[in-house]
Amino acid sequence: IHAVVLGSAINNDGSGKVNYLAPSVDGQASAIAEALDIAGLTADTISYVETHGTGTRLGDPIEISALTQAFRHTTDANQFCAIGSTKTNIGHLDTAAGVAGFVKTVQALKHQQLPPSLNFNAPNPMIDFEESPFYINNKLQAWPAGDEARRAGISSLGVGGTNAHIV
Repeated sequence: IHAVVLGSAINNDGSGKVNYLAPSVDGQASAIAEALDIAGLTADTISYVETHGTGTRLGDPIEISALTQAFRHTTDANQFCAIGSTKTNIGHLDTAAGVAGFVKTVQALKHQQLPPSLNFNAPNPMIDFEESPFYINNKLQAWPAGDEARRAGISSLGVGGTNAHIV
């Protein structure tokens, strides 16, 4: 056993989004918070999030805002949780993007290492990482368990407003 799914949630932004292709902060945050709640965990016990990570000017700030909103339900801590996206490793796999992120995260748990976000040079200027719980993991580093087990979240977001998150 390399990983255990403790909680998951899925929803759809419905009419809460600007248009069919535009994501919603509230919808994403709701799925993330619900997955954490189902898992019975607080956000400060999550040390890695595999983001959907579109790499777009609009999508990434919305995703980090949603993650921050969900994490702020249980913590005010900043920059304690690494983020990454498998898209920097293998590109966008369309409908298989979520499962690719899941496989990457399970491998990170198995090998006790956080994989780097490849080709990262500078953060999107529309994201204030210093005031968020997150930092971009840009180099391979050990993933120590510490007092808690290694825990991760994985987000997968679909066209039309479908939001999924597992812990």
